[in-house]
Amino acid sequence: MTQETVLQISLREVTGKATKRLRKSGIIPANISGHKEESQTVQVETLAFEALKRAHGATGIITLRLSDSNRSQTALVRRVQRDPRSGKILHIDFSRVSLTERITMKVPLRFVGEAPAVKDVGGVLLHLLDTLEVECTASDIVDFIEVDISPLTEIDSMLHAEDAQLPTNFTLITDPKEGIAKVAATRAEKVEETVEETAAPAETPAEETSEATTEE
Repeated sequence: MTQETVLQISLREVTGKATKRLRKSGIIPANISGHKEESQTVQVETLAFEALKRAHGATGIITLRLSDSNRSQTALVRRVQRDPRSGKILHIDFSRVSLTERITMKVPLRFVGEAPAVKDVGGVLLHLLDTLEVECTASDIVDFIEVDISPLTEIDSMLHAEDAQLPTNFTLITDPKEGIAKVAATRAEKVEETVEETAAPAETPAEETSEATTEE
């Protein structure tokens, strides 16, 4: 289970284009919605949220604690909107959750171990998926799912979503047959194979023989 994380928030009265002033002062506008409650406009300090992301990845349960109040609520980060040019966070959407409800979410993959096809054969490991979509109880959310790549023993061998070992009571939503990692040949190996095929000797055509005719 992911350790519960606390994030301080405060109520927000500034809306619309005026939120630009908030961002310039190091504040991120945000909303909290869900569980048939009214949407709530709040704001978060940029430094506090960035620190949370570095420490926990912002994938687990977050306890949103209202400043100057004992009130708190559990939530997940559902969407982070960023400026496409600068990458700075423009807005955050939090979704209220109960610790006992089952939810669907994408969990990052962490590849561990060593692939013999890479170490011994010189192949290249390709990550085909970065996350798996799963269903689990909100209180059981994990920061990542480990995937052992040691079964990749040959070039073109592949691991599928169903090969990932999920925690107890997790249900896989991603297509079980979807590839998550494979070992491919290097470009040099492919070129070498092509050269070998091109250099293969062609069959020598049979010489044509002509019969001489003699006139009687």
